[in-house]
Amino acid sequence: MSPPLEKSTRLGAGAVVLLTTSIFVLDLLTPLGWADWLLYFIPLVLTLQSPRDRDSYNFAAVVTLLTALGGYFSPRDIHPAVALMNRVFGLMVMWGVTWMIVRQKQARSQLVGARAAQAQAEAGREAAVAARELAEASATGAIHRESQAARELLLSNLRLDGIVQSAMDAIITSDDRMQILLFNEAAERMFQCPAREAIGQSVDKFLPARFREAHRCHVEEFGRSRVTSRKMGQLGRVLGLRANGEEFPVEAAISHIVVEGNTFYTVILRDITERLRAEEQLRGIEERSRLALEAGQLGAWEHDVATDLVQLDARAQAIYRCGTGVSLGVMMACVHPDDLHALQELMTSTHRPDAPDARFTLECRMQYPDGEVRWMVVRAQAFFEGEGEGLRVTRVVGTTQDVTARKRVEHLIRQSEERYRRLVAVSPYGILVVRADRVIFANDQALKLFGAVKAEEIVGRSPFELFHQDCHDAMRERAGELLGGSQVTPMVEERIIKQDGLPMDVEVSSAGFSDEEGPAILVMLRDISERKRLQDRLRKTERIAELGTVASGMAHEIGTPMNVILGRAEYLMDRVTDETVKRGLQTIVAQVERITRVMNQLLAFARRKPPERGPLVLREVIENSVEMFHERLAKNRVQVEMQLDEACPKVQADADQMNQVLINLIMNAVHAMPEGGQLRIGMAQADTMVKLTVADTGCGIPP
Repeated sequence: MSPPLEKSTRLGAGAVVLLTTSIFVLDLLTPLGWADWLLYFIPLVLTLQSPRDRDSYNFAAVVTLLTALGGYFSPRDIHPAVALMNRVFGLMVMWGVTWMIVRQKQARSQLVGARAAQAQAEAGREAAVAARELAEASATGAIHRESQAARELLLSNLRLDGIVQSAMDAIITSDDRMQILLFNEAAERMFQCPAREAIGQSVDKFLPARFREAHRCHVEEFGRSRVTSRKMGQLGRVLGLRANGEEFPVEAAISHIVVEGNTFYTVILRDITERLRAEEQLRGIEERSRLALEAGQLGAWEHDVATDLVQLDARAQAIYRCGTGVSLGVMMACVHPDDLHALQELMTSTHRPDAPDARFTLECRMQYPDGEVRWMVVRAQAFFEGEGEGLRVTRVVGTTQDVTARKRVEHLIRQSEERYRRLVAVSPYGILVVRADRVIFANDQALKLFGAVKAEEIVGRSPFELFHQDCHDAMRERAGELLGGSQVTPMVEERIIKQDGLPMDVEVSSAGFSDEEGPAILVMLRDISERKRLQDRLRKTERIAELGTVASGMAHEIGTPMNVILGRAEYLMDRVTDETVKRGLQTIVAQVERITRVMNQLLAFARRKPPERGPLVLREVIENSVEMFHERLAKNRVQVEMQLDEACPKVQADADQMNQVLINLIMNAVHAMPEGGQLRIGMAQADTMVKLTVADTGCGIPP
């Protein structure tokens, strides 16, 4: 090689190195999306001037390495996969052009050699033409193959994009900085956020703030692990955050891939809000079913006809004294022999497709090995599958309820009915049952009272036909009370009309009741004719002493006004300041208390007189007595609590005596609570009586 040519070669090589280095530095400094790496074609053209063919190939290899390094270290402004695809495609074109030009240069060299060797000019020209055509064909084929690969890559990307966008689940891809790169349509609907607003944003935007730090730690740990994917549900329940701030539960599947040292995460999300709601509803239904079974003390079981196995719950296992998953024969081992055949017949009948009803109910007995016998109610229903001739029973679902207690109660009720029937038959009272203003029952004693021979003479008649007309108004009033809700009415004296038309004095007590036929009234009658005659004779022979009569009158007439005077005087003493007036009031109080003591002594004497009992509204007596002591109770800081039952009937009592009893009890309570307290007065119905209670929080009577 001549010195000028050698010097030119060195200058050209230096220029190629300098230019290549500059382009590499420029590629490192510019963003990844810039195509400045294409400038490598300039030094590549310079290397083609080298006489050695391998220089171009070596330079192409160096450019390939520098392009890869530049793509790895350049700032990222587009997806690395896109940049990689662009660079690979450009390098393939570069290699193709290099190869084609080198081949063309070789062809030209061969052509020059052929011209130099004129002896083989024609053969050389033909060889050169053939070589050139082969090179052009090869270059064209390479370019065609590159274009075909690009088209296939484009079609693959389009198919992948179509799958991603049409997916029912949300698909999100992010880089190792948690920046979103892919956000499909399902994700837009799920998070209510367009893809254009989501791409480039942090994944934290769609996570509740309290979970973001933990999520980053989990993702980083997952990226460092050797696991490349986790299936749906392995991550447990995760909460997502919609654009409107609403939190919702999701299931997630995650995977990651490393490309050119960069980690990309893809997560598939499924909104499970509706599924959780359905599961909650199902749990509620199951819980209500369980509670219903427990409340009804029902044992549930299910018979699989194909396997002949029966699944029983805990209560059913206790009833049948067997475990679950046993055969039907084992389950029925404890059924009483007398009832087993009937139960088997019903089970078999429900298995037939032409059965009129696939359900049955049967009462049967269970006889256990220890000899105990209990009553059960078995209810079951068969379920079929198939159609037409292929219709067959697949399972039988049923419940079994222990009704031994009910059976015992029914037996006791029958015994009780028999006892009461005998009691009514031998009762010394005449008993009538009235419904809808007609007598529907009369016992033997009632027939005797009315002078009837047969029940037909009384039954079917109106009770107003059997009682004296003077009693009709009171009878209507009592009937209204009983049919209106009162259980009993006070015992009263009335007159009945016997079959011979003669009147008879009777004592009547009534009670209301209801049965399956509706409300009715039970009337009990007792003949008091003899007692009335004895009372008349007693009144004629009794003579009350004059002093007793006066004492009784004074006790009743003076007692109540004196208590009113005492209460008012004490009330005024607390409100006057004049000492003269106060001393006068104190004198009044002292004298009234003295009169009260004398009155009590007279009342004790007057109590020797029999009381004059009559229908009395006890509630009014109580309220009047409390009102009488209103001021004194307030002064002594005594709080009164009255619990008076509105439904209480009238009582047979002497009004003055009941009034005096209450006055004494209230005064005793006031004296027992000098510092104040609570006075409780109650009145309630107790069977056919009225219970009156008076209680206070005082110190009580010392022993």
